[in-house]
Amino acid sequence: MKHSYQPKHAVVLTVAERREARDITKKGTHNARVIRRVKILLKSEAGWTDADIAKELETSTRTVEAVRAHFAAGGIARAIYDAPRSGQPRRLDDKAEAHLVALACSDPPEGRERWTLELLQKQMVKDKQVKRISDVCILRYLTTRNVKPWVEKNVVRTRNHAALH
Repeated sequence: MKHSYQPKHAVVLTVAERREARDITKKGTHNARVIRRVKILLKSEAGWTDADIAKELETSTRTVEAVRAHFAAGGIARAIYDAPRSGQPRRLDDKAEAHLVALACSDPPEGRERWTLELLQKQMVKDKQVKRISDVCILRYLTTRNVKPWVEKNVVRTRNHAALH
């Protein structure tokens, strides 16, 4: 399928880059996305068209173009690996997270059988651990720690909630 084709971003690998690319496709220790990107680079260097590469690797021509553009901008590492993402900062620092876990393991508020996510959320704001936090965020922190106050048998009770303050 070799064609005389001039893509917007030509791919010319060094000997070391080509060896690295071939090792990645043969060793099988990388995820499918990395392997597909390496194959895109190898086929691009071999003169394949974007459409032929996309068809062969069952991807889009936009993906092929993006891999070529990333290669042109930053070499093989930029083309095959995802850049780190900033992500959202943690809602709770270690102290606030410890407070949440202790709270969830304490006796529930008077008149309640157990803590709910909404009650925990309100108590964390009342205790000035956070200005605001969603119940989904509370759920993530608790399930990460395998704390489930809504399941009675999984809760470790303290003598009283006042001991937390």
